[in-house]
Amino acid sequence: MRSLLRPTRQHGIRRLLGGAALVLAAAAASGCGLPTDQEAQAIDPEDLPESLRPGFTASTTTTVPAPLTESRIVYLLTNPQDIERTIVVDVERQVDRNATLGDVLATLFGEATSAEESDAGYFNTLELFEILSATVIDGVATVDIVHLSPEGEDQPPSADELRFAAAQLVFTASETESVEGVRILLDGEEISVPTSDADAEPGSVLRTSAYEQFQPDFAPATTTTAPGDEEGGEEGGEDG
Repeated sequence: MRSLLRPTRQHGIRRLLGGAALVLAAAAASGCGLPTDQEAQAIDPEDLPESLRPGFTASTTTTVPAPLTESRIVYLLTNPQDIERTIVVDVERQVDRNATLGDVLATLFGEATSAEESDAGYFNTLELFEILSATVIDGVATVDIVHLSPEGEDQPPSADELRFAAAQLVFTASETESVEGVRILLDGEEISVPTSDADAEPGSVLRTSAYEQFQPDFAPATTTTAPGDEEGGEEGGEDG
């Protein structure tokens, strides 16, 4: 009896294991998304996601970094042949985009004009000076400068040097929106600064109108003499 039962039990075990293997295979095929009939089916391209359609090209976005510097207007001087006076001329300087007024003004000090600027007839009086500080309070820029000798020692500037330097400072500082006027100090001291017409009082706030003769389009006022005025003056002189 034992010899007859053993093959029967082994045969049942094999059938049980074989059935379990088929169930696992079917489950694996189902999990992989394959059709149970094992036949491939064509999918209409319109039913595919856009990224899987024929001819799809992935687009890329390039981020351009913000510039580290920017151009700011500063003023040099020139003596054009067709104008019998010294005038200001605007040029550009590259500075940090977060530059303060002091940073912008500093580009004019201790620096000669470029070869192109010199060839154009421009010159820079501020290269004879050194900037000590520049602050802006309530729309007024206070700029402290010192005049240097060729040997680098402090010395008083001439009237023309101070007037030309002041014109450059006032026009350059006025390019900053927050600046409405400029007060110039010489080595920390309030001084009388020459303007187009006269010397300003020490500590005065200077504006571009004080240096209108430095503007290229400045036109001096003309006076007319009424007929007979000149003759009357001569007669009055004779009577005296």
